[in-house]
Amino acid sequence: MSEEDTQPVDTAEVPAEDAPESPPALGVNDLKLMANVIEVVSNRGAIKANEMAAVGSLYNNLMNFLIANGAVEVAEPEVSQDAPVGEDAQEEETEE
Repeated sequence: MSEEDTQPVDTAEVPAEDAPESPPALGVNDLKLMANVIEVVSNRGAIKANEMAAVGSLYNNLMNFLIANGAVEVAEPEVSQDAPVGEDAQEEETEE
């Protein structure tokens, strides 16, 4: 046997042509994380006034996508059982 046959093959030098490269992907959890980051950043006041429209639009698009795909549930606004509804609400507010 020659020395070439007995030496181990360095696999780092062998190109991985057979292994298909998977394209980068975003999952639903990544999108939820993006929405959370936007919420945190806006709460901390890190968004400038001239950036608010673009960031808000992005947030709305993310949330609409997540809600439509069932990844996020829409929180129902909490309303008291005693809360006035409709025209009665306006009348009671003006009377007080």
